[in-house]
Amino acid sequence: MRLGQPAGEAGAVSFFVVGCVLGFFALAGLTFDGGGKVHEAERADAVAREAARAACEQVDQRAVLSGVYRLNRTWARQAGAAYVSSAGMNGYHLSFLHGDICKVTLTADYRTQLLDLIGITDLSVSGSGQARFVYGVTGIEG
Repeated sequence: MRLGQPAGEAGAVSFFVVGCVLGFFALAGLTFDGGGKVHEAERADAVAREAARAACEQVDQRAVLSGVYRLNRTWARQAGAAYVSSAGMNGYHLSFLHGDICKVTLTADYRTQLLDLIGITDLSVSGSGQARFVYGVTGIEG
């Protein structure tokens, strides 16, 4: 015990400092990993939009020979899944709206950096995007 310090209060300031430091790390973790989660959600939306575009490029070639333009849904599902897989995401689902719109939804996990210290290792994010199957050229563009 040092001079001028009442008995029984030794270490009282250190509990306050430890509490402040823990609070600081918690706020830093929420800020850093929260920003990372937002970035990963934006990336998931971008991947979903591109997967929908890739799916909408899959034309049914047999139908084209008879003058009908439509999606080959099997190829569309495969193309969308391949794009999502190449981007390293999972939880892929493709649906068709009104026959010519491909809608892709997917989920991904953001691996935390600072919140991992308190046991929160992953944050789930989702993304969605859609594209319309468009065909035909009516003239020279430009």
